This record gives sequence, C-alpha cells and structure tokens, in this order.
Amino acid sequence: MAYDISILKRATNDLDEILNNMATQYPGTASRFISELERVLTNIAENPKLYQVYTNNTQYHRAVIGDYLLFYRIFEESNSVRVYRVLHGNRDIKALL
Repeated sequence: MAYDISILKRATNDLDEILNNMATQYPGTASRFISELERVLTNIAENPKLYQVYTNNTQYHRAVIGDYLLFYRIFEESNSVRVYRVLHGNRDIKALL
C-alpha cells in the first residue's frame, strides 16, 4: 500500500528557491531536477524506508537528489510521509533541519 506524501510549507519554499535558482543560472537543469524529485517521491510512497536514516538526526530519512538532500519522516500509524526540507548538501544541515 502506497504512503500518502505531504510536502510541508518549508520544503515547498526550499523547492521554489532551488527551481528559481536553477532557472536563472542553469537553464535546462530544472526539468531534470523535477523528474528526479518525482522519481524519489514515487519511491518513498512505495517504500519509505528505502532511503537511509539521517545519522545526525535519526527521526529523519534522507534521499539524495543530485546536489540536494530531501529530508522526510515516516508516520506508520497514518500510513503517511512528511517532507520537511530540501537542502543543498553544502549548507549547514544541522542548523537548518
């Protein structure tokens, strides 16, 4: 059974920022990023434990999308997943998560 995925406001803001940056500085990469994001979200919906637990904060799982990290939590009782952040791997993840 597939899990329901919610992308929280902060993650939506992260994605808006990422896509705006890509559109202005790296034309053509935004569509590839979106395709990869969709693939990762489909994988998470089908098997949320597929991606590793984030070692610095074990309540989150982490999926890699190019240079970006997608952080999410699994809620077994409601058969759902919440995406909390999508951050560039060079950022201060501990401070932002």
